[in-house]
Amino acid sequence: MPSILYNLFQNFVLGGATVAGISFIGTFVDPLLGAIVWSFPISLLPTLYFMKKNGKSNDFVAHFTTSTTFTIGLLALSVALLSYFIKNNKDSSIALPIIKTAGVWLLASFIFFITIKHFKLADKFM
Repeated sequence: MPSILYNLFQNFVLGGATVAGISFIGTFVDPLLGAIVWSFPISLLPTLYFMKKNGKSNDFVAHFTTSTTFTIGLLALSVALLSYFIKNNKDSSIALPIIKTAGVWLLASFIFFITIKHFKLADKFM
């Protein structure tokens, strides 16, 4: 059985290759096509693969994927705000819009997490 570090390295390579492929499509082929390919939960694939390679049950993996459906609102908020911040950015740097978006995401994620814990809904997620 391969080590956890080896599985993590495979996960890293798989994830990096998918991001690189989508970046290429969005930049050099067609931005709409890149966005459509990106909309598939690509980042879940290496994660699910890693979970299964490390002996997690189908039930565990299914609960994880169900949890991710509830966080799509955080994703939509982040992408919409990133678009807004980039569009209204006065300089050519993309760093400030990313930092602003990350800050809003952190705050929204904290609120989401606290709400789930406060109302004892964690069993609905895992």
